[in-house]
Amino acid sequence: MSQSERPRVTVGCPACSESVRAAVPGGPGIRKPGHDLQGNDEEHRLSGTETTCHNCGHTVELYYY
Repeated sequence: MSQSERPRVTVGCPACSESVRAAVPGGPGIRKPGHDLQGNDEEHRLSGTETTCHNCGHTVELYYY
């Protein structure tokens, strides 16, 4: 999946409540610890990205699995 095809998530800016959109990569979602019998859970850790509210300029952080 290319970056242009990444799903977009909409959240409210905590400073002004304006809608803020950001692209996030697709992923497996939340999985139970130890789902990988070899212990390779590294790829399923919490990740994040930042974007800026176009209304007030506040930096909005988005976290995802």
